[in-house]
Amino acid sequence: MPVTRYSQRILNPFRGAMNIISTGGADAVTIDGVNWTLYIHDNFDCPTDDPEEFFKIDMPDIRFGDWSKKSGLKRSPLIASYHYTEIQSIGHVLLEAVQANADLCPFPFADKYELWLLDRNTNEPLALLDSVCNKHELYTPDTLVWEAGLRCKQELLKEDSLTDDQNISAGELLNQFINQRAGDSPSAQWFYRNQFEYGIGLSGVNLSPRYVGRELSARLFPKMLIQQEWQDEIKDSLVDSFINWLSPYLLALDFLRDRQRERLELTARNHAMLVDKMYPLYPKVINHQAINAARVEAMMRRSTQNKNS
Repeated sequence: MPVTRYSQRILNPFRGAMNIISTGGADAVTIDGVNWTLYIHDNFDCPTDDPEEFFKIDMPDIRFGDWSKKSGLKRSPLIASYHYTEIQSIGHVLLEAVQANADLCPFPFADKYELWLLDRNTNEPLALLDSVCNKHELYTPDTLVWEAGLRCKQELLKEDSLTDDQNISAGELLNQFINQRAGDSPSAQWFYRNQFEYGIGLSGVNLSPRYVGRELSARLFPKMLIQQEWQDEIKDSLVDSFINWLSPYLLALDFLRDRQRERLELTARNHAMLVDKMYPLYPKVINHQAINAARVEAMMRRSTQNKNS
């Protein structure tokens, strides 16, 4: 059975990459390159009360188990099924694929279709909302809101006050800046990004028909997934702080230039535990000294925690 290996960004909020090993009828997924969750697609025909009538039940995927090289397979309990034997067979084929391919992680990104929130003034990409791997997966979102995420709101610049309003966090302020720049009636567009990274405009939401089919240069798509040019000192500083805070996740991207990657590595050094967790998903390291220092710090902190527990 053919095995496919690929990765896809986790978006809105962006939190790194999901690496996937697929055998067609089943997928194994990891977000840290170490622990894998095995799922079987529930596409089985199940009998109704009428023995001559069959239909497909729309069910979520079946969780077959969790696997890591250290712990092996930990099976998940399975609900009794007419297809128990078939499920076992598919699951074990997937397990063999994971055992054979896990060490090759991280895999190339396959999510070439990107949904961008657009700047209300220029109609150019402002912030990445979502991505999919195949054209038939394109969809129309219910809302067009970029989200920094709950953890960002709790942690980003928590010791600093950027406004006189003590009730608004830096993360919430960043949300406001991004979504206000998109306008009261925001627009978004799907783009296909080819191997040279320029974008071909596809369908969109609240989008003028004249933008469908347009081709945008790679330089118009923010490398850090949100626009960094604001011409406002406070906004520029906040976006820079957000990118620094997000750097352990951004290092999982495979299209960064070496200079960009090294800059992120130096700031990620301040987030040792996250760097150590995300390290198996980094496609490349430029400044080994900075990354190794972060991982050593993470190891020492875990050791101290274990001694105190």
